[in-house]
Amino acid sequence: MIIKKTAAFITTVLVSLGLVLALGLQSAEAKRLGSGGSFGYSKPNYARQATTPATKPATPPAAATPAAAGARNWMGPLAGLAAGGLLAALFFGGAFDGLKPMDFLLIALLAIGAYLIIRALRKPTAPSGMTPYANTGAPLNGVDHEPMNRGMAGTGLGAVPPAPLADAPQWFNETSFLRGAQHHFTSLQKAWDANDLNTLREYFTPEMFAALSAERNRLGDLNNVTEVQSLDAQLLDITREGNVVVASVLFQGRLRENYGLPEEIAEIWHVQHAADNPEGDWLIAGIQQHQQPMH
Repeated sequence: MIIKKTAAFITTVLVSLGLVLALGLQSAEAKRLGSGGSFGYSKPNYARQATTPATKPATPPAAATPAAAGARNWMGPLAGLAAGGLLAALFFGGAFDGLKPMDFLLIALLAIGAYLIIRALRKPTAPSGMTPYANTGAPLNGVDHEPMNRGMAGTGLGAVPPAPLADAPQWFNETSFLRGAQHHFTSLQKAWDANDLNTLREYFTPEMFAALSAERNRLGDLNNVTEVQSLDAQLLDITREGNVVVASVLFQGRLRENYGLPEEIAEIWHVQHAADNPEGDWLIAGIQQHQQPMH
């Protein structure tokens, strides 16, 4: 009898720990767009030198609160412990005397049920209202979204513009391009968080999308909340490569994931466009982590 109860206790502990790990710890692996890595097109040198922005926090999204996120983050571990407690009650209450095949089936159903419930609770809401980079470098097909960017410092939109880039097309407007770049950085984080691959496909070259979708599929259908607390966009270079131009935009700022500690980022997005025709969209061909210290 003692051996049987000991075995039941060990089984209960293992099931509880398994559910805690499966439901609670997997959310910690979720990362921002690209998981903080480098993908696709990259360059070693740029025509302009990166500068350190004077950033100030943007207004965090009001849709979710740290309290709500904390509740979601604890859902997995609590569900695992609750399922384990239920199993313990069944074991020591004699419900599993003899451990018949149906008993093991009930254990499996309890574990699967807890997993599905927490997964449904964590499923994020897909973003809406997104359009790829506009054909002249202006955001959203010419619609100026400056109100969205007023809380984001460091673009230098009111400062003396830097020296022109030799390969920049005549139709290119750097100021509106950088406004659009900021907007799309934030919007694409939301699409990534929601695992909205259909939206992401519209913004990336086929090769880049294949690499990013493989990374997102590796993470699975996990909820991630990325808050852009501050963001600066700086155009480092425009180079012509055949019949396309590639613009390299350095994003520097501060993000917070899943209401944890803020993290400073510095990464370069390489976006390409037909060189001689202002029509069409900019497509992201690469994300490259920038190694220069921000301070």
